[in-house]
Order: sequence, then C-alpha cells, then structure tokens
Amino acid sequence: MEMNEKIEYAADGAEVTPVPSKRDMKRAFSRMALGLCLGLLVSQLVPGVLQAAVPGFDNQAHAFLVGGLCTGLFTLPLLLLLTRQLSTGNPDKRRLSIGRFFALVAISYACMIVGNLVGIGVNSLLSPNSVNLVGELATAAGMSAETVIAFVVLAPVFEELVFRKVIVDRVLPFGEWPAILFSGITFGLFHGNLTQFFYAALLGMVLAYVYIRTGNVLYTIGIHACINFLGGVLPLLVPAASYFVLLVVLAGIVLFFVLKKNIHVEKNAVPGVGGAMFGNVGMILFLILSGLLMVLVAVVMNHPELTGGLM
Repeated sequence: MEMNEKIEYAADGAEVTPVPSKRDMKRAFSRMALGLCLGLLVSQLVPGVLQAAVPGFDNQAHAFLVGGLCTGLFTLPLLLLLTRQLSTGNPDKRRLSIGRFFALVAISYACMIVGNLVGIGVNSLLSPNSVNLVGELATAAGMSAETVIAFVVLAPVFEELVFRKVIVDRVLPFGEWPAILFSGITFGLFHGNLTQFFYAALLGMVLAYVYIRTGNVLYTIGIHACINFLGGVLPLLVPAASYFVLLVVLAGIVLFFVLKKNIHVEKNAVPGVGGAMFGNVGMILFLILSGLLMVLVAVVMNHPELTGGLM
C-alpha cells in the first residue's frame, strides 16, 4: 500500500510500523469493495447471457454452478488485480486437531442456523407472503454431481479464497476486528438477498476468525465444505438426516459456550478504520448494488410467478 507517513523508530532504534492514514484505508477498502461489486454484477448478468446464447439453458438448474464459476473465474482474479499493491497481513500459522476442526464445524453450523432464523424472521416481517427463493433454486438443481461440485467444492474454495484469504489478508494490517467485520459483512452482501445476508455475514465472521487464528485457508475451506454438505447436499441425499443436522446444531451451541473462553480478538484496530471501511466510493457502490438486488429478490419472492424470469 502506498503509505504517506515516514517510517518512525522507537527509542531503542527498532523500526515502528507506520500507522496508515485514513486516505490509505479508504483507498484499500474501496478497491476491495469495487472488485466485489463488479463480481456480484457479473454473477447476476452471466446467467441471462447464457440463457440467451445457449438454447435450452436452464438458469435455475445451473444457478449454483454458474455462481461458483463466476466467483472463481472473474471475482477472484479481478480482486487480486485491484489489490495487488495493497499491504497484506500474515496470520500466524497454527495447526488444528481433528477434534477441534469438527468442533468448529459444529459451532459454525450452529451460528449459520441462528443467522438463518434471523434472516427468515426479518424476511417474514417484510415479505409475509414470500416463497423461499434459495430453496426453490436448490429444488430446481436437484441431487446431481453438479450440485455436489457446486456446493462442496466450488463455493467453499472460491469463496474462502476471496473473502478470507484475499480480503482478510488485506484488512488485517488495520486490525483484527476490522478484518473479521469486513469479511463477514461483504460475504453477506455478496449473496444479494436479505434471507441469506444474515447467516452468511455471521458465518463469514466466524470463518474469518478461524483463518486469523490458524493462518491456513485450507481449514476454512474444509469447514465451509462441511457446512454446505450438511445444509445443501445431505438433506437431498437423506431426507431423514434433518435429525442428525439438529444434533450438530445442538452440539455446536454447547461447544460454543464450552470453548468461548478461548475466543479472543486483539484490540488493535487503527483509529478511524470504521469510517474508512464504509465511507468510500467502492463500498457505497457495493451497498447500492446489493441493496437493489435484495429489493428485487424480495419483490420476486412475493410474486412466485416472476421467479423464472429473475434467474
């Protein structure tokens, strides 16, 4: 990142890391948000282009596959290009035991369910007669190799690289809390609908914390893949698996309270980072686009006959 401040030295001659200016932080957040904004826009336009260009192409049946590919083939490289000059943080590497890994899977899934309940509640208040658009798309996709690849491979790999590896690494120099919040909030906004926003944002924050504490994106990819399997694949394979999923949620809640004493986030946020995070051109555009999509999806959810036209 281009830094305006001169490098300072402590009394003992040790180099002191310069504090980034608010202008530098706004520029960094704007570049990241702009990349996500363009990525979200492309992911919404590509299905329509494919439907027009490929005879018989079913947007609903291939929505998750197309979305995953757009994230990996467009959003990820664009984000890397826009942020190539930004400074990055390097979380310390720590290994997770198998037991701790699956404990984090359960806790993450429980957090996602809590966020999902909040999203359903908010959506019910705003759109009492709505249908579950995400559920409709999952039903349209059905159980197939494509569904498994989209849910358990493409989404976890590409989304974790974008929102944890790229985003967290570039916000971490501004503090751990900003990295966790920005990663989670942008992850929620990137889903483009109000129902998914809450659980995706909460889950994104949990995964950002795990990445910061382990320094290994493979762990968050693995946790993300397990969660998508539990929530998106297993119910299609075994309808009765809902009882097992409920046990996972209950175990996650218990484990959270047992392990919460080990949760700690450094109070090292750079002054003014909150205003810089949201007060920039890229983030404003991203908020506008995601907000418009949320309104559009809410309208469609209240008018199921429009669902085919949206996707």
